[in-house]
Amino acid sequence: MPAALEYEIARLTGALRRHMAMRGGSWGLVGALGGILIAAMVARLMPLWHQTELLLAGLWGLSGGILLGALLGYVWPMPVPRRLRLFDRRLRLADRLTTAWELAQTRITAPAVFIHLQHEETLNTVRKVAPQAAFPCRPPRSASFVALLLIAGLIPALFFANPQEAALAHREAQQQATEAVIAQLEQTRADLADNPTLSEAEREAALKALDEALATLHDRQSTPAEQQAALAAAEQRLAALRAPEAAAQLERLAEASPVSAAEVVQPLSVALQKGDAEAAATYLRSLLDPTNKEPLTAEEMLTLADAFTQIADALQTTDPALAEQFQKAAQEIYTGDIASAREAIAQAAETLSEVAQANAPNQTLEQAQAGLQQAQQTLGNAQRQTTEPTAAGATTQLGSSETQGTGMQGQPGSGAPQGTGGETGGVAVGGHHEDTGSSAPYGEGQAPRLAGQGGEITIPRQETLGAPHTTTGAPGETRVPYTEVYADYVAAARAAMARNAYPPALRAYVRQYFEELEP
Repeated sequence: MPAALEYEIARLTGALRRHMAMRGGSWGLVGALGGILIAAMVARLMPLWHQTELLLAGLWGLSGGILLGALLGYVWPMPVPRRLRLFDRRLRLADRLTTAWELAQTRITAPAVFIHLQHEETLNTVRKVAPQAAFPCRPPRSASFVALLLIAGLIPALFFANPQEAALAHREAQQQATEAVIAQLEQTRADLADNPTLSEAEREAALKALDEALATLHDRQSTPAEQQAALAAAEQRLAALRAPEAAAQLERLAEASPVSAAEVVQPLSVALQKGDAEAAATYLRSLLDPTNKEPLTAEEMLTLADAFTQIADALQTTDPALAEQFQKAAQEIYTGDIASAREAIAQAAETLSEVAQANAPNQTLEQAQAGLQQAQQTLGNAQRQTTEPTAAGATTQLGSSETQGTGMQGQPGSGAPQGTGGETGGVAVGGHHEDTGSSAPYGEGQAPRLAGQGGEITIPRQETLGAPHTTTGAPGETRVPYTEVYADYVAAARAAMARNAYPPALRAYVRQYFEELEP
């Protein structure tokens, strides 16, 4: 086949490929629009994508659909015979190109002169042909019509409010909270693995409890309720590892803390109230330090002896050995035998250090428990923050009312401190978070555990015969003078705390409550 004729065929082929690229790009646009519309409809039925994400993906989809369709149309293979027949048909060449190619390929035999004449005539005819009319470089009408219909359906699907946005926000907030909780628990696990206060068996059991909780959190199919249940189960398993006798000894020390406003007694009293036996022992040792630049005065020594006597009296039945050491220290101070008093104080400090060491595993486990409680609160907050505004407002208002009803709001002259039950006088302590001592309500994970520990501290109501009554408050509500009932309430609260294994932070909260109400 002459080179000039091959050039003309190549010219026609270029026009055909541009035409096919335009068709491919147009139908690629239609396919992308259809896919976006389907995705937009599915996103309105299930929480899959945000509208902004869908719009961005739609832009990329449109670009990719057009480019892919144009590329496929341009490079789509088309054999030479088929292509030449298409040219003959569309350009009305009366099979000239097909015949010329078959003569060149010797599929048709003819004299050379006839072949030359046929090629010349075909070349002259093809040169006069404009392929743009047969192969226009514009989108097909059918593709344009379908694209307009799809765009009309996409406008409301993409730009009207998606009812699944709230569910998506809830899921993302829950996922972020879960990731934060996982990071927190992994840090807690690392701390437990390196903590020397735990025995090997305690460490293995604690790590196993945390590993099971982490496995549930890592499972993306787990529900928030399952995650909360896993955290609560891990917390209960850690609580079961604690030594109750060591914790009870610290609680007895907290209850035996001396009540005094003297400056020399305050560090010891505060340390015992907090359950920090080591800090109390350190303070007692500091009293024995010969390098102390400000030795105690005689009056301070007597005040300290009075505090030791109070501690000894409170521990007489629960810890006779430590009570004897404090009693001996007080007696030696009273008699003026400072050397013997120093020896007794040193023995008491050593005993307190032993108590602190025995309770060290409990403190480690309590810290891990606090981490689990905080994790439950984090997940619960994430779930509450994504509720409807009205429901969230009602929840907040309810929580505020409960806090006010159980907080430290007692006022002198009201008969009983506010926060106590109306007719039964019960101090509701079940509504406060034990790891912070605040008035934040417990979550669902803590409620069963607290229910098993007693639920509330009940203070009996007592009428005082002959005592003047006030009539402030609601009509018919009988009240007694504040100063007359305070001691009874304090005694009842301490007795209730002694009977039940309440968390140390909760005990500190109750003590602080009554200290601030002290007349």
